[in-house]
Amino acid sequence: MNTTFMGILGLVTMIIWIMVSTELSKSQKKKEEKENSRRKLFVLMPAGMVCTIAIVILFIQRIQF
Repeated sequence: MNTTFMGILGLVTMIIWIMVSTELSKSQKKKEEKENSRRKLFVLMPAGMVCTIAIVILFIQRIQF
């Protein structure tokens, strides 16, 4: 894989995890806002996990034995 692609994927992954941590650290909210926050987390968490797994696989493939 191209190192530019890996760099972009790394940046996207970091942004996703920053958004997840921001959503988790918000203080008490109204019921409607809690539902929206929960929906965001249901989208962001799997996206972050998939991107992280992809980066790990790409790095492992680049290791030369």
